[in-house]
Amino acid sequence: MAEIKDFNRDQYLLKAGKNKSEKKDETDRDKDSMSSMLARHRQLKLYTVLFVLAAVAVVAVISYIGWKNKVYTDYEIIQQNVWERSSEAKSMNLGGTLFTYSNDGMSCTDTKGKIIWNQTYEMQNPMIRTCQKTVAVGDYNGRKIYVSNTQGTLGTIETTMPIRDFCVSSNGIVAAVLDDSTVTAIYLYSTTGEQLAYFKTTMSKSGYPIAIDISDDGCQVAVSYIKAEDGKVSSSIGFYNFSAVGQNYTDNLVSGYGYSGAVVPLIHFMGNDTVFAVADNRLMFFRGKQKPESLADILISEEIQSVFYDDKHVGLVFYNTAADTTYRVEIYDTNAKKVSEIAFDMEYNDILFDQSGVIIYNESECIIYDWDDRLKYQGAFKDQVTCFIPGGNIARHTLITDDTIQLIELQ
Repeated sequence: MAEIKDFNRDQYLLKAGKNKSEKKDETDRDKDSMSSMLARHRQLKLYTVLFVLAAVAVVAVISYIGWKNKVYTDYEIIQQNVWERSSEAKSMNLGGTLFTYSNDGMSCTDTKGKIIWNQTYEMQNPMIRTCQKTVAVGDYNGRKIYVSNTQGTLGTIETTMPIRDFCVSSNGIVAAVLDDSTVTAIYLYSTTGEQLAYFKTTMSKSGYPIAIDISDDGCQVAVSYIKAEDGKVSSSIGFYNFSAVGQNYTDNLVSGYGYSGAVVPLIHFMGNDTVFAVADNRLMFFRGKQKPESLADILISEEIQSVFYDDKHVGLVFYNTAADTTYRVEIYDTNAKKVSEIAFDMEYNDILFDQSGVIIYNESECIIYDWDDRLKYQGAFKDQVTCFIPGGNIARHTLITDDTIQLIELQ
């Protein structure tokens, strides 16, 4: 009887083990099935996300292409503020604010018509020089230069000799060409009128300075000289460095270039290390933060009608004699590369280079191109416009009339 019990027990244990093994296999199968279902769910979820992202990307690309190719036909005045100025006053864009000046004084106004500051003076022929958000105003043959920026007045410079020309840096340092009886002196002043440095030139040595500019940081000065010898005209450009580097050179003159038979009436710093100059027969670029060297010398066979520029572009306007339009503007970047050429038929007061595009306008109409030379807008203004302030957005700008400041949106 005992053996039968043991035998039954062994069978029972064997059967129980078998059942347990079968249950384990079923559990493993269930687990595998569940893992497979979860994997398929995750895969489906991933595909859904990828599909949605792809759809969003397609919509975004289509919208972007539509926006890039959109041509505006009208504009809406979305905000208008009244402002006042004298009939003799002139206005210009100063770092996104409205700078107004006349023979009696100057002021700075925000785009909502609120006066930020004003300054009175008496001048016969005020000359305006700007650099980014800084402006200097002086009278030709006078002895005072007023320096301000978009936030307020910075100071007044009083000279001991008559002013012939001057320029200003973004931090308010002024380089002034003063007329001495026998020599021409160029002085550097702080905003408070402190004399920082000076050098003198003579007609026999360098010629007469006809253009001057200063780097944004006030450390370098570029001067264009004209000289006549034996009935021939020649020009030269001198670069002066007033940092520690320039102390090792006579009169701080670190480099210079000569141009026979040319006149160079315009020279301008594009920041601190790039300079361009325009002659009657060429466009020149120079580069170097301490000692500028020639970067490009582009000969020009046509007559230049106008020159427009900012710190990233230079635009030369020519008569477009070989085409149906009246004018064309060739635009160069700081690497002396021609990046755009636009032909247009409108008489213009100003050409502006904005991050969103190129704006050509007069008192009654304007043309706007993007930087891919696509026409974005061409139309008439609703009111006579005296100043155009780009908005950094191709569709939003500020228009200045005789008595209003209008924020517009192209439609």
